Amino acid sequence: MPYRFTFDLRNLPRGFFEEITRLAYNARFHQRMGRLARHLIKKFRVEEVTGLNLLEAISLFEDFIEIQAANILNRERFREASGRRALLLPHCSRKYMDNRCKAVFDPSIPTYRCMHCSPDCLISQAVRLAEERGYDVYILPGGSCIPKILSSRKYVAVVGVACGAELKLGYDILRRMGILGQAVPLLKNGCAETWFDLEELKRVL
Repeated sequence: MPYRFTFDLRNLPRGFFEEITRLAYNARFHQRMGRLARHLIKKFRVEEVTGLNLLEAISLFEDFIEIQAANILNRERFREASGRRALLLPHCSRKYMDNRCKAVFDPSIPTYRCMHCSPDCLISQAVRLAEERGYDVYILPGGSCIPKILSSRKYVAVVGVACGAELKLGYDILRRMGILGQAVPLLKNGCAETWFDLEELKRVL
């Protein structure tokens, strides 16, 4: 968990995330990300709604704006890319983190293979969405194995779900490997019961 604080953004209105997208379209945002983040925080009462302090909120939403800008920059080429695709999911979004989860762990990759034991599990639903669209899916215990996974199958396009700080690192890896990417940030972080917007993932896939 790269951030030194926890967050839960599920109570923020959808308009907040639409505003992030709008700001990311502005090609000049690089010079004033901090100011844009402050504007969002004040407009949507982020400190009051989430319990984040100002510095935490600025750090988080600067990352969100940067990630969305990278998504926009790569979107058309990502959609048009022909070849093998992968979805990388965080194992901490599973419904259960104990033996109630029947996912099978493959240490050689390493990844979990979802057995769909709980239909309401966020990971189970995400795996079904992606596999229906022809994606290979990896449920990862961490990010260190990502270069190995991506090089082993010669992927041309990848969707990653993670916290903002990890997604920025992931975009750096993809750029070095010449792979197109899209990112879906976690809206709730932590070591367990993390959460992302399944509808946003569906739109990106």
